Amino acid sequence: MRNFKIVSDSPSDITSLCDISFSSAPLKIITNEKEYIDNEALDVPAMVMELFSYTGRISSSCPNTDDWLSAFGDAEEIFCITISGTLSGSYNTAMAAKEIYEKSFPDRRVFVLNSLSAGPEMKLIIEKVCTLYKSGCDFEAICNEATRYSSRTGLFFLLESMKNLAN
Repeated sequence: MRNFKIVSDSPSDITSLCDISFSSAPLKIITNEKEYIDNEALDVPAMVMELFSYTGRISSSCPNTDDWLSAFGDAEEIFCITISGTLSGSYNTAMAAKEIYEKSFPDRRVFVLNSLSAGPEMKLIIEKVCTLYKSGCDFEAICNEATRYSSRTGLFFLLESMKNLAN
């Protein structure tokens, strides 16, 4: 059996998959007082409350190439799904990590898919990749079908408050 892994950045809201290797590269939210790392240890309700009352500037940071390389681990075939490249530099750093990884391990392959979305739509794409892998599709077929599938999905969402965006 091939050493296959799915990797995404943290906006996918997935922390693990039942029977397929999975890793997440965390995004960060940064204030003058604190850095929140979007991983399993993050207390999201506490962060939301703290940020709601915070009046200073808030910024975010995408995973860097080392975060992606760590998430890739030692897999031979990696399918990586990122938050929309129009919202974050995550896709670009994942592509840089892909180049480094494939140069270091010429017999391994990494496919990076810009989801053009976030959260629930990323999860749908990841679930599609799982289904394709379990059905026995080869790496190229998974890349092609997941790309086609992602072009037919969409996401609408509403914000409860514009406060954090304004900050």
